[in-house]
Amino acid sequence: MNLEEFEKNICYTFNNKELLKTALTHTSYAHENKLQSNEKLEFLGDSILEFVVSEYLYKNYKNLKEGEMTKLRATVVCEESLYKIAINHNFSNFLYIGRSEIKCKRQ
Repeated sequence: MNLEEFEKNICYTFNNKELLKTALTHTSYAHENKLQSNEKLEFLGDSILEFVVSEYLYKNYKNLKEGEMTKLRATVVCEESLYKIAINHNFSNFLYIGRSEIKCKRQ
């Protein structure tokens, strides 16, 4: 796994490579290797992404009502749209996934 290749793929260089590795570490790999998984970072990232999108909608869509902004934000910050971004950037090529998870995917 090459973190530099991942950074090149997303056009961003991380200062803390260990934090990046944790962000790419699936629970199955973490459990097998006694490492921290990305779950807590995922929780934090979801909150930050929701805030950034909320701020963007608030500043750029002044005619929308609160309920309309909530629905639009939910469309952007959801598993389906984030999955499309992950596929587009081949994120699966950079994830640390455990043997147990790989076996499940093959079956």
